[in-house]
Amino acid sequence: MDNLNERRAEFVYNGARLAAIASKAPIVPVQWSEREDDFRKQFLEVIERQCGENRSMSPEELHGGWMQSYLSMGWVYSEVYDREKRTHPDLVPYSLLGQLERDKDAVFVALCEIARQFIYDYTGG
Repeated sequence: MDNLNERRAEFVYNGARLAAIASKAPIVPVQWSEREDDFRKQFLEVIERQCGENRSMSPEELHGGWMQSYLSMGWVYSEVYDREKRTHPDLVPYSLLGQLERDKDAVFVALCEIARQFIYDYTGG
């Protein structure tokens, strides 16, 4: 994994995964290596945007983008999370999310900012 964006993406994904474990969230993402290709592709695009000039610092805006991405990958709302059936209880407007899910989105913004500022191609010196 030599690509800067891939390193940033894996950092953000794993950080968010660890935050879900630490907060005892009802949904803990699987390992990065187990994610579907369509998920990884869209996640890399999000990280590239979040580490660039057109980044968003709004958890609400990012949640809306996450919803659009998931819906375009064939996911639908359900009260029960199921990777095989592609159902997810967080496919609701940001205003309807509980505090834990809102905090998860804020952590994602913070992890992206850490990746943007502190994960770079070091040239020595």
